[in-house]
Amino acid sequence: MKNRPLFLLFLALSLIPISGCKPDPALLMTAVKADNTAEAVRLIEKGADANFRTSPNGWSALHYAAMNGNVEIVQALLKAGADANYAGAKDGQANSAKALKPLSLAQGMLDVVTQIQTPLIEANLRESGLDDPALLKSATDPNAAERYQKVVDLLTKATK
Repeated sequence: MKNRPLFLLFLALSLIPISGCKPDPALLMTAVKADNTAEAVRLIEKGADANFRTSPNGWSALHYAAMNGNVEIVQALLKAGADANYAGAKDGQANSAKALKPLSLAQGMLDVVTQIQTPLIEANLRESGLDDPALLKSATDPNAAERYQKVVDLLTKATK
């Protein structure tokens, strides 16, 4: 069959998705951790795995978005099927006593931003080992309490 190479080429090309490959989920995790809303939403819309974790028992992108109080990323992840009931440990240790759901993280941060005076929030977070620049910026934002409350509301609804 003299058209066999052409047929095989056509067959191979037909197996490649027209819209392109799904983005590397590690890129999504990087964008979420950095609180880069535009990039995270773009990657989610392109099909990045909304349930990707830092390790098999580690935090998901939803954990980091909840911790940062990012309403838009939380909404996009939930819409894409992120598991709001998954309890992961930041250190990724299986059966860790520190395994938390995203809702617990958001509630904890809401408590921090509503119960501690703004000038002291950064120092308190740093003392607790939470010195991530995106988190510090988010927690000391004047609208932090409102954002964390919205995230808590979204995650409460998603966990029912």
